[in-house]
Parts: sequence; C-alpha cells; structure tokens
Amino acid sequence: MHDLSAFRELIRQFIELFDRMLPLEQSKLEVVSRNQVALLEDIIKKEQAEIMALRGLDQRRERMQEELGWKDLTFQEILRRLPEEERPDMKQLFDELAARVTQFQSVTESSKTIMEVNLHAINQMAARQGGGTKTYKEDGSVEAGPAHFTDRRI
Repeated sequence: MHDLSAFRELIRQFIELFDRMLPLEQSKLEVVSRNQVALLEDIIKKEQAEIMALRGLDQRRERMQEELGWKDLTFQEILRRLPEEERPDMKQLFDELAARVTQFQSVTESSKTIMEVNLHAINQMAARQGGGTKTYKEDGSVEAGPAHFTDRRI
C-alpha cells in the first residue's frame, strides 16, 4: 500500500494552476476579440510563467507515478489499481482536474480560432496593400503569393 498524500497534493496543485491559468486564457480571449495587441503581450508573459510551472508539475507527476509503480498509466488506470477505500477521494480530484483542463482547452481553442481569423484578415489586407506578393502564415513564415501583372518590370 502506498502513501498517496503527496500524489493527492500534486493533483491539487495542478487544479490550482489551472485555476490561475483559466482567467489568463479568458482575458486573452477578450483582448484578442477586441484586437488589443499591447494587452495581449502582457497576458502572454504571465501565461508563459504558468506554463513553466505546469511543466515542473508534470515532471514531478511523472517521477511520482514511476515511484508508485504507475509509470505511463492514465488516471483511470490508476483508479482501477487503487484500494477501494482510496478511490472516491482520488476520483473526485481526477474529475475536478479533468473539468478544469476541459474548460481551459475550450477557451484556448476559442482564442486560437479568433487569432487565426485575425491573422487571415491581416494577410488579406497586406496582400491588397502590397500587391499580393508576400503574406505571413500562422507559423510566422513568409509565403510568396501570386505576382500581380502590375508588379512586373518592363
């Protein structure tokens, strides 16, 4: 039998982290929808710090799961291996974490969609302004567009 108190605490830390990240992501969604780029930069800086914390927690989770003999197991697989008396509390924590992650992913997907739409609009405007020769793709690379017949030299 394993002492699961440290593992429970780690899951609680994940929940707290997503509780901090979700408002940032919601703020990002708001500023992106209003095209407030200066505010977006500040939010992204804060978000980067939380992402580093997430990486650290995930590394701790991997080590802890390995120590508990649960390497590469999903939370559902872990639940099946727990003693009956441990399952309700752990299931509640896992469900709470899953709900936070799902909510975070939903807001993130909305932000991403709005940013892609805005980027497409910027590319279209740049194409009209610059004769359609170069536009930027989502990954930041430059894409050569079709040359307009008025761009040719005689």
